[in-house]
Amino acid sequence: MLYWVLILTSLFSVHAKAGEIEDYSFMDGNWSCNIKMEISNDAILEVDTLTTTSIKNLESTSKSNFKLYYKHNPNVVSIIFVESSEKFDFNGNIMRSYGSKTHQTTLVKDDLNILTPEFVQGFTRGPEAPEVKSKVSKIDDDNIALTALATKDVIHCSRVKNI
Repeated sequence: MLYWVLILTSLFSVHAKAGEIEDYSFMDGNWSCNIKMEISNDAILEVDTLTTTSIKNLESTSKSNFKLYYKHNPNVVSIIFVESSEKFDFNGNIMRSYGSKTHQTTLVKDDLNILTPEFVQGFTRGPEAPEVKSKVSKIDDDNIALTALATKDVIHCSRVKNI
């Protein structure tokens, strides 16, 4: 299930608008994106990502923290940091993400004592993974939403003015 969420993270790299979008230049720059989802009866996964998007180059870079915890004890967490990049293109308001590369994967914290070093190193979307498609919805120039076509999960993103 966490592998699936990493695929979602690649979607953070580019973000969203309802209806047809002809000019994606508003997406250039830095974005803070997040999603929170229940991945089992009691387990919660939160993903917080800082993404820099270049519409000119049709590529992005992301730094993401994946935080896993249980509802009954939200202060006991495991966190994995992933730094990645990917390419993307558009067809109307559908964005296709592909060519994802992981540059760094680090175990930040494992209070749950469930993440092995092998799992952390394997926590990536490799080149054999399929492309990911999502619907881009522009809320305004500083807020977008990205809906994964396969899962219907929504990632919310806000422009970051100063890093």
